[in-house]
Amino acid sequence: MRAKAIWTRVWTSRSRSTDATLTAATNVTVAIVGLCTGIASARLLGPHGRGELAAIQTTPGAFATLAMIGVPEALVYFSAQQGGDAGRYLGTAIALALTACIPFSAVAYLAMPLMLRAQTTNVILDARLYLMIAPLYATVGMMYVPLRGTGDFAAWNLLRLVLPASALAVLATAFVLGCATPAFVAFGNLFCTGLLFIPCFFTLRKRLRGPYIPDSAKIAPILRYGFPCMMTGLPQMLNLRLDQMLMAVFLPPRQLGLYVVAVAWSGSVSPLLTSIGTTLLPAVASADNHTRASARMSEGVRMTALLAIAVCALVAAISPFAIRSLYGVRFSGAIPAALILIPAAGVLGVNFSVQEGIRGFGRPYLVFRAELLGLAVTAISLVLMLRPFGIIGAAVASMLGYSTVAVALLASAKQIAGTSMASLLVPRPAEMKRGVMRIAAAARDIGTTPA
Repeated sequence: MRAKAIWTRVWTSRSRSTDATLTAATNVTVAIVGLCTGIASARLLGPHGRGELAAIQTTPGAFATLAMIGVPEALVYFSAQQGGDAGRYLGTAIALALTACIPFSAVAYLAMPLMLRAQTTNVILDARLYLMIAPLYATVGMMYVPLRGTGDFAAWNLLRLVLPASALAVLATAFVLGCATPAFVAFGNLFCTGLLFIPCFFTLRKRLRGPYIPDSAKIAPILRYGFPCMMTGLPQMLNLRLDQMLMAVFLPPRQLGLYVVAVAWSGSVSPLLTSIGTTLLPAVASADNHTRASARMSEGVRMTALLAIAVCALVAAISPFAIRSLYGVRFSGAIPAALILIPAAGVLGVNFSVQEGIRGFGRPYLVFRAELLGLAVTAISLVLMLRPFGIIGAAVASMLGYSTVAVALLASAKQIAGTSMASLLVPRPAEMKRGVMRIAAAARDIGTTPA
């Protein structure tokens, strides 16, 4: 009975501290499950097979992300501003994204042999089939997006747990059946993504007011907000994935497999960092005046920066031992790249908070400008360093690109908020104490629920 009462309190809460705490807990859970998934896939497939799995999923996933044309970001924004109309925004967003999937998927299908030139014919064929992820992103992946905008973080976080758990189940199934191949794992994940429709459907019926039919009057606002986000998404996605995409063209699968493990391990710092930024867009967008919106963004960025320093230092310290122990000695070659990518992931976490704050002000084109500058630095660095230095060169290129984005974003945030750079980055002692007290209060509020 007590567990049920606690869950009821979490499920109905609309407190910012509770939302942030719940999101952080969910992010940590996702990270733990993701770490287990990464370890299992590395041990089951080995460096070569892990590289092939990345080749099958990375390029189609990149095209599918672009095919969303910035609609998910627009859906969060308008759901936060006009929560009573979120159902119609959802229906319109799905219709727009499905339409955009057609040309993007066609281009991706034709380009796949060139994009995966260093891979086998079977890997290229599997990657083409994996393009089915695009319509799944446009439908199933879109369904729980408005819950974040309406502040329904309990339902949003719950649905976010489904796919990581199913990915681990796919690997367990592959092990039990003796079918541990890159293709089996990739298409098992694709199937599970489709199954996510079931919990999304029943959750939306109870948590988001309909109707969910497209509304032509909402197409223009979504596109006006979404187009800059899409343009931002292109350099942003390339900043995150260009290194792996170029490796699939120029380097053998084993090198790609080592780099994927380095990226996965460095990504263990992200869950805590993004938990703050996740709440910023709706918090800033729903603020009743500019001063309060600026204060919310500045506080979120400051706390993310502090958290990034602490988490990255800890993860870097344990990396050599952890990678050998968890992934196996075959992946020892991933350690140097991981030690570069860990601080890069910290910068990326701060970037996320700044971006969400800027989007909350309705200025997504500023994020696009910053990501475009970062992409230019990343691309030039990869051209100069990928072939001579391999995965180390790719890691350095990522660090340089993320840092360039950070400088540009902070300059824009400083101008929007009308504050100093120190105010954006340097936490205040009283603020740190208040943050700890908020988290404790949220946990106590949940834990003291009567049975």
